[in-house]
Amino acid sequence: MNKRQILWRWRAALAGVLLAMVSLVQAHVAPVVADPVVLRYAEIIHGDGRAVHDAQAVTLTDLLRQLLWLRDHDYHFVSLQQVQAAKTRRHALPEHAVLLCFDEPATQMMLPLLSILHVIKAPALVGMASSSLPQEAGRQDRQRRFFADPAITLASEGQGLNRRIAGDPQGDRQWAATTRAWLPRQWRYERETAYRQRVTSAVATSIKRLQRSLHQPVAAMLWPGGAYNDIVLAQALRAGVAWSIGAASIRRLPGSHILTQTWVTPAQAPWDLGRDLSLPATPQPVRLMHVNLDYVYDRDPRQEASNLEHLLARVRASDVNTVYLQAFADPDGNGAADAVYFPNRHLPMRQDLFNHVVAALHAHTQVRHVFAWMPLLAWQLPVHDAAARDLVVTLPSRPNFVSNAYPRLSPFSTRAVAVIQDMFEDLGRHARIDGVLFHDDMTLSDYEDDSRFAHSVYRRWGLPAQVQQIRAEPAAMQRWSFLKTRYLDHLALHMAAVVASDHPGLLTARNMYAQVVLHKVAETWYAQSLESSIANFDETAIEAMPFMEKAPYHAGFYHELFDHVRALPHGLQKTIFELQAKDWRQGGAPLPSTLLASTICMLFDWGVINVGYIPDDPFKNSPDLDILRPALEHHCAQVRSQP
Repeated sequence: MNKRQILWRWRAALAGVLLAMVSLVQAHVAPVVADPVVLRYAEIIHGDGRAVHDAQAVTLTDLLRQLLWLRDHDYHFVSLQQVQAAKTRRHALPEHAVLLCFDEPATQMMLPLLSILHVIKAPALVGMASSSLPQEAGRQDRQRRFFADPAITLASEGQGLNRRIAGDPQGDRQWAATTRAWLPRQWRYERETAYRQRVTSAVATSIKRLQRSLHQPVAAMLWPGGAYNDIVLAQALRAGVAWSIGAASIRRLPGSHILTQTWVTPAQAPWDLGRDLSLPATPQPVRLMHVNLDYVYDRDPRQEASNLEHLLARVRASDVNTVYLQAFADPDGNGAADAVYFPNRHLPMRQDLFNHVVAALHAHTQVRHVFAWMPLLAWQLPVHDAAARDLVVTLPSRPNFVSNAYPRLSPFSTRAVAVIQDMFEDLGRHARIDGVLFHDDMTLSDYEDDSRFAHSVYRRWGLPAQVQQIRAEPAAMQRWSFLKTRYLDHLALHMAAVVASDHPGLLTARNMYAQVVLHKVAETWYAQSLESSIANFDETAIEAMPFMEKAPYHAGFYHELFDHVRALPHGLQKTIFELQAKDWRQGGAPLPSTLLASTICMLFDWGVINVGYIPDDPFKNSPDLDILRPALEHHCAQVRSQP
C-alpha cells in the first residue's frame, strides 16, 4: 500500500469519526418532540339523547362541526401510533397535531362516531372499562367490529375505576382510581394494602379482559376523569401499557409516557375551541385568599355546615382563584401544629374536615387551585413519639436569651424527617389538592441548629460540628448559610414529591419573610433565599407586611420589595405579594379594607402580577369584599373614588 492509499484511508477513517461525532451531537441537541394537543370527549350523545355526564356531553352534530372546523383551519389529526413514532424520532408529527380521545361510548353510538371519524379521516383513541363488556353476542360483535376498524385504537379505563366513590365521611364522591374509599359501615377508610390490591388488580384485569374480548391490544390507559397516581401508573407499565392520558403530566414515572388532556365541553363552539388551542399557555395571575380552617371547624355539625356555606359565599364574592387552606391546627398558639384536619399516623386528628372543604371549594366556587397549607418542621408531636425530642436547638444570641421561634423538629434528624414524610404521605392519600404551601416555619436562624443530629451533618459538609465554632469562622459561616438554605429547600421539595406520587402535576409554594428579599445578608439570618425559591418552587408568597416589620414608610417598603423581585428572572411571574389583613401587633385588629384595596391597586400600577391577603375572617367581613373585590379585578378607578 503506497503513501497515497494510506493517506486516503486515514482521511476516510477521520471523516467517518467526524461524521459519527456530528451525528452524536445532533442526537443530543435534537429538538424535543412536542406533544400533540389531546382533545378528550367525556360523552357523545344524539341531539335529543340523555347524557350521563350532563356538563360534558357533546352531541354528534357539535362533534362534527368542531372536527370540520379544526381540519379546515390547518389542524392535523394523528393516531397514538404516530405519536409513538415521533417519540422514537422515526417520523415527525405534523404541525398543530391533534389526538382525539373518547371515553367509553355507548354501543349505539359506536357506528355514528365511526362514521364521523371516517368522514373527517381522523383516527381516535377510544376507552373502554372492562366492567362494561356486554354478555349479548350481538353487542359483543358490534364492539369487536368497532375496535377492529383501522381508525380506532383501544384504551383501557380500568375495571371499576371509572366510577366515583365516597372519599371522606361527608360522602364527597371522588374517582375510584386514586381514592382510599370511605367505608361507612366500618366507619373507617379502606386500608392502604386493600386500596393498592384493588387498583392494581383493576388495571391488570381490565387490560387482560379487554384484549381477550375485543381481540385488540390495549395501547394506552385513559384514566377516568384524568385522575391517576404512581401506583396505577406502575401497574399499567407492568402490564405492558406505557402510554397514558391524564389531567396532568408534570410528574413522570420512568418508562411511562403521559399526555395531558384538554376536556371538550358542549359550550365550546368550533371557533372557541380553535381559539383556546391557539392561545399560548400563560399562567393566570394569582388572586389569593389565605383561609384558616379553624374558622370552619365546629363541634356542632349544623354550625360547621353553616360556617362552610359562609366561607363558600365569601370565596365566590371575592372572585379569588387560589386558596391556601390550612390543613393543621394550633390550639395553644405556639406556632407548632398540635393536630391536623386529615387522617394520619402521628398527630391527633381534630376532625376529618380538610378534604371535604377542598371538595366544596372546587364544586361550589370559581377557585382553580387549592393548596394545603402545611408546616415543614413545626410539628408538636405527642410526648410518647420518640421523634418529639428531636428538636431544633437554638444557641443563646445574648445574655438572658429567650427564643421566640416556633418549636420545630430538627431537619437533620432522620427519625424526625421520617415522621414529617409520613404526615405529607397521609395528606396526599386523603385530600384531592392541587398544591402544597410550606409555612414560614421553613427556616433556621444563624444560631440554629445546634442539635447532635445537625452536628453529624455539618461534619459531612466539611464544617466544624458546632454552631459556635462555625460562627467563629467567616468562610465557614457563609458556606453553612448557603448549605442550610439548599438543604431546607430540597427537604421541602422531597415532601412535595411524596405528595405528588398521589397527585401528578402538584404545584409547590412557600412563604417567605420580607427581610429575606430586602437584605441579601438575611439568608444568613433565616436560611431562605428568594433566588433559590423562585428557581425551585412554583410560587413564593412574600409576607409583604409593613405593620409586622414596623416599617415607617409603607409605600417605600412595598416599592423596595417590588424592585428586588422584578430584578430577578421570572421574579414577578413567580412571586405573590401577600398582604396582611389584620394588625397582629394590635391584638389582631382588622386593618381598614380601603387601605388593603388601595395597596393592591398601587402594586398593580407598578407592575405586580400576583396578590393575596391573610387572613380572611368570614364572620367579621374582614376584609370587606365590596371594597376589596374591585381592587382584585383591577377596577382601581372605582377603588380610588371611594371615600
